[in-house]
Amino acid sequence: MNASVFFLASSLVYSQNSSDLTSDTSLMKFFNATEVESLGSAIGFVDELVLNKTNTTDANEAYHLYFEELARTENYSAPFKENEKYKFLDAMDASTFNAIWTFDSSNLSVIPYKDTVYRNLKDFKELRILYQSKNMDYLEDVGKEDSYFKSLRELIDAVGNMSAATAYEFPKNHANFDFNIPKNRLWAAIFLLTQEENLELKLDRYFRNPRTTKKSSDN
Repeated sequence: MNASVFFLASSLVYSQNSSDLTSDTSLMKFFNATEVESLGSAIGFVDELVLNKTNTTDANEAYHLYFEELARTENYSAPFKENEKYKFLDAMDASTFNAIWTFDSSNLSVIPYKDTVYRNLKDFKELRILYQSKNMDYLEDVGKEDSYFKSLRELIDAVGNMSAATAYEFPKNHANFDFNIPKNRLWAAIFLLTQEENLELKLDRYFRNPRTTKKSSDN
C-alpha cells in the first residue's frame, strides 16, 4: 500500500470518529495547520487498528475495550507489524514526525545476539519519543492543568523515551480517560505507535535481511 493510500484510509477513519484537534488550544500553540492535519491522520491510522480489533464503531468505546484487553494480556505483543507501522511513519509529514519521535539505536550500541556481540549495527531502526520536541512543549502546557500529562512529561524527560511504568500504567488506568477529548485521543495514538516489537524479534528480522547481514559482517 503506498503512502497516499495509507493517509487516505487513516483520514477517512479519523473523519468518521474525529475529536476536533483544533479545539485543543494548547495543541494549536505549538503545531501548525499542516502538522495538526498530520496528527489527525496518525490518529486515524491508530483508530483503524483499534476499531477493527474491538469490532465496534465508536472510537471511545473501542479504545477502552482495546486497553482493557491490553492490560489483561500477560504476553507482550506490539500493536502494529513493524513494516506496516514504519511505512506509515516514513510517509508522515516530516516536521510532525520530528515533533514527536526519532528513529535511533544509539542506546543499543552493543547488542548480544545468539553467540555474538554486535556493535553499532548499521540501519537498525528503533522508534523512540524525543524528549526535546514540540510534543514535550505541548505536554508541559497541558500539564499545567492536568496532573497526568505533567507526570508523563516528567517521566519522558527523565528516561529519554516512554518509560516502562507509563507503558504499564496507561492501559491499566484507561477508565480515567475520555478518548473523545483531543489530548487523550492523541496521546493514545502516540502511545500505541511508540510501542515496538521486542528486541529479539527485531534482531531476528534484521539478521534475516541479506543487506543488513552483509553490513553487520563487515564490522
